[in-house]
Amino acid sequence: MRPESEIRDRIAELEARYDDYDPPSSEFEDTAEVATLRAIEELEWVLEEYDATSGFTTS
Repeated sequence: MRPESEIRDRIAELEARYDDYDPPSSEFEDTAEVATLRAIEELEWVLEEYDATSGFTTS
C-alpha cells in the first residue's frame, strides 16, 4: 500500500494537470473535481493492488 503522502502528491499532480486544461469556474466545480480526482487515484491504487496479487492486467 502506498503511503498517504504519495497518494496526496499524486492527487495534487492530477489536480494541477487537470486545472491546466480546464480551470474550475466555481467553488462547487473545484470541489467536484477534487472528489473525481480522488476517485481516480483510488481506482488506480485498487487496480495496482489487484494486479500485484493476482496477475490482473489492464491490457
